[in-house]
Amino acid sequence: MKIKIIILVFLFSLLLSAYSEEFFVEEHNYSIYVPEAWEILDSSNLAELSFASDDQTVVCQISTFEGTKFNSAEEMFNVLTGDINNGTQGSSFLYNSDDSYIADISFISSGNEMRGWFLFINRDDIDYYILSFSSADFYEEKLPFLLSVLDSFRIGEDEYVMLPGAISQFYYPFPGNNKDTAQMTINGNLINFKTDINEFEASQLVIEREADLMIYYQELDDKKLFAEAWKRYYKIIFRDNYSRFNNFIDALKKIDIGETSKDKAKILLNWIQNFEYTSSGTFSDLLTPISSVCYENGDCDARGLSYSIILKHLDIDSLLLVSWQYKHSMSAVDIEGDGARYPYENRTYLIAETTEVVDIGLIPQSMADVEKWIPVSFF
Repeated sequence: MKIKIIILVFLFSLLLSAYSEEFFVEEHNYSIYVPEAWEILDSSNLAELSFASDDQTVVCQISTFEGTKFNSAEEMFNVLTGDINNGTQGSSFLYNSDDSYIADISFISSGNEMRGWFLFINRDDIDYYILSFSSADFYEEKLPFLLSVLDSFRIGEDEYVMLPGAISQFYYPFPGNNKDTAQMTINGNLINFKTDINEFEASQLVIEREADLMIYYQELDDKKLFAEAWKRYYKIIFRDNYSRFNNFIDALKKIDIGETSKDKAKILLNWIQNFEYTSSGTFSDLLTPISSVCYENGDCDARGLSYSIILKHLDIDSLLLVSWQYKHSMSAVDIEGDGARYPYENRTYLIAETTEVVDIGLIPQSMADVEKWIPVSFF
């Protein structure tokens, strides 16, 4: 069966752009980055907002309450699902230091068996109740979507958007214990920093889950929709990894990597170009960026994402360029310099190949068709 949805007769001002499918609800201080082609199901009350998947098999609902209403996230779970949880037990955890609770619940709605994930976040200012569910018949097939939409939920703006999501932090706490040490040489300078290799696995699970989503969009045989879904795929990975780079960035800023943005971009590019070429060997075939940097290895996607994450930490704008025709990805940086450039939103970005040791701005003539590259912006 398919979940019956309501057709909206109006739009509202939550949408950040016409195509990003990312929403920020200022009144309730949260954002959610729903999968591509999902639609608003009900926005009549912004304290109870809901979305539905394009095939109408998955629903996500976000409810908010005054922070004084509940004493704990577990109390939220007991009160808000008491009539449907059938004795289900969940787990308590911390999401960005906030008391949180998560549960996988099967329930009956209008005579139909449903199943989904329920997330509760208890704070002093606002309490959040987020659930994503489908009919039980679709649960296994849609599980990556159920978890992805929950994991895309963020409280606040700016730096909070760049922290691992609740599902990722439930799997493994963030920040980790940082008992491991990574060491490398950049621009002739030896640096080392603390990390936690268990975070690599947590981040890799995000990548594999998001890769599962891409199967659905690939099978739709809609290139435009697939391209937009592909952008979300990389952005979700970028966000999950961004703050995992904090210790590396602190160490990087203590060494000489040049004075100008151009110097920094060139020095870091040369370092990444000399990584060992390898891939994860998993379904996604993509190593998580934090692992790629710590071990100085990775394929074109892992290196390009790592490069963009580092540059963003240094306030340097960049793009990840991906191409299914060329079966390749590379970077492009908003800096001055001679060479091939990629046009994007009234600017041109200098091409940066991450897998071959070549000067910034160089690209093989066989890959120079601009129309065959899809730009992914992280700024």
